[in-house]
Amino acid sequence: MPQDTFTVEEVNPRHGFVRLRPDSGGGLVNAPLYPEPESGEQPLQFRVGDRVRAERRGLSASGVRWVSRAEPPPELVERMGELLAKLEAWELKVPATAYDLAEHHWRASREDPLRAELLAQLPTFFDWELSHPYEDAALLERLAAAMQPYLPGFAARPVEGRELFVVEPGADQLPAGAGDWEDPTKTFAPLLQAVNARLEAAGAPVRWVPMARDWLLAPPALARLLVLHDVLGPGGA
Repeated sequence: MPQDTFTVEEVNPRHGFVRLRPDSGGGLVNAPLYPEPESGEQPLQFRVGDRVRAERRGLSASGVRWVSRAEPPPELVERMGELLAKLEAWELKVPATAYDLAEHHWRASREDPLRAELLAQLPTFFDWELSHPYEDAALLERLAAAMQPYLPGFAARPVEGRELFVVEPGADQLPAGAGDWEDPTKTFAPLLQAVNARLEAAGAPVRWVPMARDWLLAPPALARLLVLHDVLGPGGA
């Protein structure tokens, strides 16, 4: 099939498509929100002003490939540069340029390099790559190990047959939340709220900060910075 060159005129992320205007004339045609993957190609969504090549098939286009990409807004590039500088002050190194991060952010990348790099350097409560939290036998052991620098002797264990956690020292009993397989964060929320209260009482510099489907162990000021720049999103747990 012959190919044509198009300009992206409209973007509809909610329904997962874009509208393309052909250089050869005629009405707009529909195409997927993301280009068809090629080897080494970044999974970035299309934006208005992008130039692409594709095969026109009636009112749609297929085999969409990049010709050129519209640049992310300069203010977003500047904001990402400021964020990188602030992260370095927290001794967090991100091997990417402000432009690359802005483009990934602007284009709702499926592989966000900033988020991935930060999550590799900052502890999280769940380990989704290991297993589902309800099947993770080492979950509370990892929590105890992470707390030792701040709460020496801390430990937590479930009570068999009951929706309870016992927290040491003190043998405090905490009810588990009403979580489910799709949203296990609710199960552990009361436990981490109690842990945060102990961290605050001990004057520790970190807290378990909620994010979507997990918690991040970080200084509150750093967590606020990441939320402000929409890196981790608002707390979802």
